[in-house]
Amino acid sequence: MSTPPICPRCGQDRLHRYRFKSDGAAFSLCTECDSLWWPQTTTDIAGALFLDDVVAARLGEEGNPWTTRVWADVIEAVPDEG
Repeated sequence: MSTPPICPRCGQDRLHRYRFKSDGAAFSLCTECDSLWWPQTTTDIAGALFLDDVVAARLGEEGNPWTTRVWADVIEAVPDEG
């Protein structure tokens, strides 16, 4: 199994695989700076999105989506294949 890459935005953590519980849509996430990349995008600073923005848009909300929920309500880590 290969080591996940270091986050290009913050350089503080590795990118880990997560998915949305609602539909299983997978993405890479830096849990240090909350940067998100969809599988079809290049994992660089220009392609990064912020988890809060993506979650709010998926839920049809504006602003902070975490006022009435926590990450575990919305996303989950993808288990390592191995």
